[in-house]
Amino acid sequence: MVFGAEPVSELVLAAPDSIEALHVRAGDERRFSDAAERVRAAGGRVVIAREGELERLVDRDARHQGVAAIVREYQYADLEDVVRDAPDPIVLVDGVTDPRNLGALLRSADGAGIGALVLARDRTVGVTPAAVKSSAGAWVHLRIARCGNVARTLQMLKQAGYWIVALAPGAELSVYELDTARKLVIVVGSEGEGIRPIVRKAADFVVSIPMRGKVASLNVAVAAAVALFEIVRRRERAG
Repeated sequence: MVFGAEPVSELVLAAPDSIEALHVRAGDERRFSDAAERVRAAGGRVVIAREGELERLVDRDARHQGVAAIVREYQYADLEDVVRDAPDPIVLVDGVTDPRNLGALLRSADGAGIGALVLARDRTVGVTPAAVKSSAGAWVHLRIARCGNVARTLQMLKQAGYWIVALAPGAELSVYELDTARKLVIVVGSEGEGIRPIVRKAADFVVSIPMRGKVASLNVAVAAAVALFEIVRRRERAG
């Protein structure tokens, strides 16, 4: 479920075929007429919601602004196709279970121009409605695949020419010292457990973000954003 004028409008423009049904408050038909036309053209339904119906669809206290979209089940990209197309860098997410954190991570990844993410199927939340909402529309611009065996996936990525970089608090090597000229896979783990031993073993580099204050680490989505934008910055400077 995506609701609110701006989030729904962005979704309609980027991926109208992802919408199963567009619910428009009675009286707001003209305001959302373009969106309704796009959704119908893509095979979706448009429902005129009577008073109180939108409130029952979304959280009662949420500001739906007269429109809400029911989104089809997310269709993940094929992992082998993603690797074959060689986006650089790739983000592999292993252990993020809070959909809001995943959504924030997707938003940061899109902001940094990252082309693809891989989610560990059994350890990471999928592209759920809560993640979609938290991503502020970023999810429609990303290729997102899932993997079953993380160790095997990392080995496949190595064979495809990628270097594996695990992001972990306290690592001796700083992300600011990382050689960003290589093809990279950035692996982020859970906030509680961090990077798993099998990921550390497979990693070519384990890097951290230097902390200047009293807290020991950053939220996983924030840490990923810092690392990704640093890679982008360094590559742009290198030309």
